[in-house]
Amino acid sequence: MLNKTDTIVERLRTLGLGRDQARLYIELLKGPSTHLRLAQATGINRTKVYRIASDLEKRSLVTHRTDDRGTFLVATDPGTLEVEIVNQEEKVKAQRSALDQLLPVLGGIRGDKEGSDFIVHTYEGAEGFKQMLWHELKTKDEMLIFGSGTIEDAVPNRRWAEKLRALTVEAGYTIRELLNPGDKDQPFTLNDAFMTRYRYRNIPADVLLMKNQIVVYNDTVAIYHWREEQKVGVEVINKNYAHLMRQVFESYWRSAA
Repeated sequence: MLNKTDTIVERLRTLGLGRDQARLYIELLKGPSTHLRLAQATGINRTKVYRIASDLEKRSLVTHRTDDRGTFLVATDPGTLEVEIVNQEEKVKAQRSALDQLLPVLGGIRGDKEGSDFIVHTYEGAEGFKQMLWHELKTKDEMLIFGSGTIEDAVPNRRWAEKLRALTVEAGYTIRELLNPGDKDQPFTLNDAFMTRYRYRNIPADVLLMKNQIVVYNDTVAIYHWREEQKVGVEVINKNYAHLMRQVFESYWRSAA
């Protein structure tokens, strides 16, 4: 089990600090110190302490204080860590805005023709699944799912999955899912707003056995396979194929309980 200091170090690393940066910052939170004392307290090479302290100053986490005893390094208010998070959030918003503006332009350069092309994209691993799930946030009106699991089955990260569900609510579309009985616990999330946009029906496995998850949205049919120690995904983008899969879904939906 991690001790208290190790736990704090790991959480500071999540916020973007290196391990040695975190150790120095924690030491300075105990009180002002010099480069030499920091090296002695942490076991970090003194030359490296100078470089790390300089990096922490650039991040506004460390400053200098001079009195009649000399010059000391001082940790700033821990609330400064939030400033960097806000800056990162603003950066992501700017990147998202730039991407939204670029996608139509880049699609035009690529020569995309809505409804006429039959485009297939393949993905592998959890990172590939993350890309596919992120694409689903572009859903207009409604998403249909032939289900066999949860987001956590595709990407084994509860926090990431719940963040995606929150973004789904923000996107404003609804979800209907067909399930084999017992394939998914209900409810499977604590996000009540998500559950108000989600409906499901059960259909016996001897009528329709679902071992892979198939998602239909816009002109896209996305297929997720995460069994047999494989994680492979496929996106088929074609208006007519997506329309066909919607018809299949509606037929089973009417007969499901």
